[in-house]
Amino acid sequence: MTIHVAAMLAGVFVAPAVLLWAGHRLRRRSPRWHRIFWGAVIGHVIALMIGTIAAMTPPEAWAPGDAWRGALSLWSFLLFPFAGALAGMRGRSVRGTSVRR
Repeated sequence: MTIHVAAMLAGVFVAPAVLLWAGHRLRRRSPRWHRIFWGAVIGHVIALMIGTIAAMTPPEAWAPGDAWRGALSLWSFLLFPFAGALAGMRGRSVRGTSVRR
């Protein structure tokens, strides 16, 4: 197993498990935790769409040395949820909103 396949498997199985854990008792968490959680969820959904499209593209459409297919179809599953969580961590909350407790 290569590092690329391991990254894809971690993105497909570990990332949803971490999101499941992070969403537990989400209503009681801080607004910053909400932004991190939803950023990671959005990143994971985008990675699923992009990775699936890249994986289903016929081999004739890619050059032999093209690294974009591997990067999109293997690494996006792990990197996009992480990037979404980072974006949520750096984001600001909207004034006037409150979290129900």
